[in-house]
Amino acid sequence: MLILRDFIPDDIGSVDKLVMEGLHERYDPTLYFNIHTYWPKGFIIAETVKNIVGFIAGVRSGPQQARILMLAVDEKKRRQGIGTKLLKAFIKRCIIEGFKSITLEVRTSNEAAIGFYARFGFNIINKLPAFYTDGEDGLQMWKKL
Repeated sequence: MLILRDFIPDDIGSVDKLVMEGLHERYDPTLYFNIHTYWPKGFIIAETVKNIVGFIAGVRSGPQQARILMLAVDEKKRRQGIGTKLLKAFIKRCIIEGFKSITLEVRTSNEAAIGFYARFGFNIINKLPAFYTDGEDGLQMWKKL
């Protein structure tokens, strides 16, 4: 059984592990607390009875715009609809808040993620040279709500 709930500070260790394993990035763990502080409703956790299996974290990036900073699902739990449920919950919260659009960035090599976001109406609007810490280019995607 999958439960979606708001992030709490005790989740930092599990979220950090998902980021390292799934997104191949390493951040100071205080970043997650700062994201949560900026817009608590934009940080959603997916958990089973015993484990955090995914999350989505986003912020307000403008008066009527949200930005997804991270979405990660445990590699062993992918292709089970967890990412879909997280993204739908995030979009719903954005609509309730009155946002008019959502942006995000994705690695150019992550074809699965690009296709996933495209299925939800996100379009590529910009290429971001050397966007990631390892120097890989990113793509900026945008969705009108």
